[in-house]
Amino acid sequence: MAISTIHFDSELEARSRIIEAAREEVLNRGILGLRVVNIARIAGCSVTLMYRYFGSRDGVLAEVLLQLYEESFAEIYALVLERLGGTGPVVVDDIVACIPMPHSETSQKQHEIRSQVLAVAGTNPILRTKLSASMRARRAMLSKVLDELEHRLPAEVKLDRDIFTVLIFNVNFQYNDLMGDDAVTNEQYAALLRRLIVRE
Repeated sequence: MAISTIHFDSELEARSRIIEAAREEVLNRGILGLRVVNIARIAGCSVTLMYRYFGSRDGVLAEVLLQLYEESFAEIYALVLERLGGTGPVVVDDIVACIPMPHSETSQKQHEIRSQVLAVAGTNPILRTKLSASMRARRAMLSKVLDELEHRLPAEVKLDRDIFTVLIFNVNFQYNDLMGDDAVTNEQYAALLRRLIVRE
């Protein structure tokens, strides 16, 4: 079946169309259902053009999955800014309130996306490299937020940065999702955070 192609005004436009088409395929068919020929058809380009810009199916997939992964973090960061933005004083409960809980409204969707992205990163070196750079950038953002928060807490309260960088930043709620009735609840997690994030 011949693919009808569209004339693109720029490489940026072509790349954007291809990424959007691949995103549509991933969201509709899943990662395993992603077909290069379908992406090309939706984007209105040839498979050859797609490979010229992204190198391979893995290259296209890496761009889309990284975008989805970063969007899930953007939602969390927006929540942090909404709840902790400004310059006024904060207390430990304010900080706990902005940390994603295991069973929040968007957690299930985010956990599914992250699980898929992490699974693919194990076999897609392009995605692994991009994801590694993205995670380092997110960790730097976390460090900056902690710097700002420490100046707004009461003088006697000292945050334990290891808790944020190890427990919170690296925790995988995907495993918790599989535990059913034995999963950690939001209340249990919040109580643990209150005990842990302040250094004695």
